[in-house]
Amino acid sequence: MATATDPEVNGAADARSKPPFLRRVRIRGYKSIAFCDVALEPLTVLVGRNASGKSNFLDALGFLRNLLRLGASEAAKIHGGIEAILCRVATDRTIAFEIECNSTHTESDDAFEAAYAIEIEFPQKQRPQIRGESLRIANAIGDQMGYSYSNGSVECFASGDRAVKWEWEASVYPFLVRYHNELRAEQTPWILDGITSLSIHNFQPSEIRQLQHPYPGNLLNQNGANLASVIEATRENDWDAFERVRRYLHVITKTVELRGLIKYGADYETVRFQVSRDSHGQPLDFDAASMSDGTLRVLAALVAAFQVVPVRGSPSLVAIEEPETSLHPAAMHALVDALDEATLRTQILLTTHSAEMLDNPTIRPENIRVVQMIDGRTVIAPVDAASVEIVKRRLNTLGGLERDNLLEADPDDVERQQQLEAASAEPPK
Repeated sequence: MATATDPEVNGAADARSKPPFLRRVRIRGYKSIAFCDVALEPLTVLVGRNASGKSNFLDALGFLRNLLRLGASEAAKIHGGIEAILCRVATDRTIAFEIECNSTHTESDDAFEAAYAIEIEFPQKQRPQIRGESLRIANAIGDQMGYSYSNGSVECFASGDRAVKWEWEASVYPFLVRYHNELRAEQTPWILDGITSLSIHNFQPSEIRQLQHPYPGNLLNQNGANLASVIEATRENDWDAFERVRRYLHVITKTVELRGLIKYGADYETVRFQVSRDSHGQPLDFDAASMSDGTLRVLAALVAAFQVVPVRGSPSLVAIEEPETSLHPAAMHALVDALDEATLRTQILLTTHSAEMLDNPTIRPENIRVVQMIDGRTVIAPVDAASVEIVKRRLNTLGGLERDNLLEADPDDVERQQQLEAASAEPPK
C-alpha cells in the first residue's frame, strides 16, 4: 500500500502502510446487519449498490465509538433511536460487537494485540443493559491481561497474577471505561482511545460553507462542519500533513490552493481558498461559502485522512462515505492516491459504487469487500475467486466488473459467516 507515485506530492513515500487498528470486526443485530465477520486492511473499500448496507457498517462503527464515549442510551439516540438500530430480522433485541485490534505501545514500542467484545440488550420500555463484555490484550511474548463480565460478575486477570473477581452491576456504560480509568490505565489507553477516535464521515458541503464557531482540539466532525478548526490544528501540529493536504488539493482540482483558516471577529471562522483564473489573470481569494460541492468534499476527505489535533493526534481509523460524490472522474485517481498514502498514518475505510474509483491500480482485490443485500440482510465478504482470477489475468478490471454488475461476494466466505452466525445463536452447553 501507500504506492502513490505522483512526484508533485508523493516524493519518496514509504511503501509500507501502518498496521490497521481494526483487523477484524464482527457485528450482530445492527440495522440491516444480522451478522457479519469482516477482516479489514490498511485501506478497505466497501463496494455495493445503494441500500445494500454499506452505510450501516460505518454507522455501526460509529455506534460502538459513541457507546464507549456516552453509554448505550445516548448512543442509541444519536443513531436514530432503539427501534431504528435494532435488526428487523433478528430474533432478539440485542446488538453485539467483537473486534480484533493492533497497536504499538506509545512508550515501549512493543506490539500489542487485543480482542474486545460487548453485547447490549435493549428491552422494551426499559433502559439498555450490557449483558456481557470482555477484553483480552496480549503482547509479542504472549503475556496477557484483561477481564470478562457476565451475570453481574467481573473477573480481571493478568499473566502471573491471580484473577480478581467481584460483583459489578451492569449499566448502560461499558466496563472498559472503568477498567481503563481505574484499574489498568497504564496498560490500556490505546484500546479505549483507538475505539473512541474512530472518525466516521458523510460530508455535507452545505454545513462546511457555514461560518463556524472555533472548535479547537476536536477531530473532524461527521459532516465536516468544523473543517477550518481541524485544518488550523493540523497546520500547527504537523506542518507536513498540512502540506500534503494543500498539495493534493491542488493536484486534484488544478486551480484551487488552500490558504487556511480565516477568522471573522472572535466568534466565527471559515476556510479561505485561492483560485487561479488563467495564465494572465491574478488569482482570486474565496471563502468556503463560494466553493463547489466537489472541492469542499475533496478537501474534507483529505483533511480527515491527514488530520492531527492536540491530545488525540491522528484518528485510529478514518471512514468516508462515497468520497467520489461531486468529483470529476479524472480527479479520482489523485484522490485515491492521497487516501492510500494516508495509510502510512491511519487506517482508511471507504464506501463506493464508483467503477472509476475501482479502476485505480492502487486498489487491488484484497482491498475490496463486496456488500450485497440478500433476503433483507446485509452480506459483506471479500471478492469471489473468479473475479480475482479475472483481474489477475488482466481479462478485466475491478471497475469493469463493477460496471457489468459482475463483482460478487465470495460464496465460501459467505457460507463461513453463516456457520459462525448459526454457532453464535446456539445456547451455551
